[in-house]
Amino acid sequence: MASVLATLTLCGIAVVITLLTGLSGGCTPALALGKGVIDYRLEAPAEVDLRTVPDMVTEIGPARLNAGWTRVMVRWKVLQPLPPGTWYPGDANGDGYADAYVQELNTIVGLFRASGVKVILTPLDVPEWASNVSLWNSPPRGYEKGYQPFYAMDVADPVVLPAFGRMGEFLAANFRGSVRHFEVWNEPNLGLYLYPQNLPGAYRVGARTYLKMLGVFSHGVHRGASDAIVIAGATSPSGFNNDSGTSPQSFARFLRDRGAARYFDAYSHHPYGSRNDRRVAPSERPNAPYWEVTLYNLDVLLKLFPGKDFYLTEYGYNSRRGQLFGPAVSAADQARYLRQAYSLVARRYPRVRAMLWFVVQDMAPDVPGGLGCYMGLRTARGVRKPSWYAFAGGTSVALKAPPSARASEVFTVSGLLANRALGPVAGARVQLEARWPGVRTWRVLSAQRTRVDGSCAFRVRQTFSRSYRIVWDGVLGSVARKVATPVRQGEIY
Repeated sequence: MASVLATLTLCGIAVVITLLTGLSGGCTPALALGKGVIDYRLEAPAEVDLRTVPDMVTEIGPARLNAGWTRVMVRWKVLQPLPPGTWYPGDANGDGYADAYVQELNTIVGLFRASGVKVILTPLDVPEWASNVSLWNSPPRGYEKGYQPFYAMDVADPVVLPAFGRMGEFLAANFRGSVRHFEVWNEPNLGLYLYPQNLPGAYRVGARTYLKMLGVFSHGVHRGASDAIVIAGATSPSGFNNDSGTSPQSFARFLRDRGAARYFDAYSHHPYGSRNDRRVAPSERPNAPYWEVTLYNLDVLLKLFPGKDFYLTEYGYNSRRGQLFGPAVSAADQARYLRQAYSLVARRYPRVRAMLWFVVQDMAPDVPGGLGCYMGLRTARGVRKPSWYAFAGGTSVALKAPPSARASEVFTVSGLLANRALGPVAGARVQLEARWPGVRTWRVLSAQRTRVDGSCAFRVRQTFSRSYRIVWDGVLGSVARKVATPVRQGEIY
């Protein structure tokens, strides 16, 4: 393991993927996949407490999770709460944008840049002054009449679209040298973020609106910084081609057929599985591949935009059942599927430049029955899950066992679990596994929690020669050690 950790220092994030999946080899281009993670607290509609941001950046950066990417939402309704040309006290410099919010974004981006983490900025939320008022009296199910930030912007208003483009120019110019990646909206194929999607007499109205948004924003961003990378799409994994959703395939084909590729440098998608999928591993076929795009059939989108880089700007698994998106699996499977997903993308989809896990920490509902998301690498109380260690890498299990033992002899197989950033790992459930000569399958003999110093010790009664290993299910296993047993005098089996 020491040699593996030395390789990690030389090769960076790409080798973390090799470590986690047990793949052999060094720093090959096929594994040059950026590894990212999102902290929802930096994207919530509420104002961010800037005093908490340094700790968030430390958690995401090289000292802890060792992520190279993150995403930060830019709330348009907060950045530009009033129409262009309207002065108000919160815009003291008269540039049209809220000074306090610009400073908040500057602080967040600056801290990430200093930590070596690349930021993708994603604008979201239509301001009230830019919203299409005609939609307010026909809300989606479950919403009252009146303004909501997900209603489509009024693209017929001569002020609105140019203002959206100028916002892109402002962001690119303001963050020139700090941010290159600008993603145009979040899940615009869902009515939750761009409503409506499809209406009688207005088929694909959501995609049509998005196409106009994409064009003006792209031109604006490239005016602000010629080397900026505009990312289109950011589509959710599914949609049923009704008022509240458009399938990602249909959405992307609409854009492709209307020449939208000239507006963007890369495309993005969120390849979650469905909460109701019967097969949930990253490589498995979803229930409805004609409606969904997961890692299984990501080629559907890749083929529509040949030559374009791709970004997977959200991905994850819930470690318990929640009312929000994505399937629920065990904590061990969450870690296992994280490893498998990064390995699969790196191996199968070399055009994907980065994949971002959603999220750092669980979002537990504030009230019973409220919405909750349990995709975090930590629980809502901050406890690290096995997936935290699978993502961060740099964890090792040192194993000790005698080279030989007589039949019926009792001896100890001991281990030490440690992480490069945190030191000893206490409280992890590890299991001792054994394999007999000529047998490929490992059998679990016993399990226990690691002690405060990261150690564990298993008492074993030997019958005949066996190999042993200690495994943290879903995360990693130790090297195997054979303990040989004489079967006849002078002979070792």
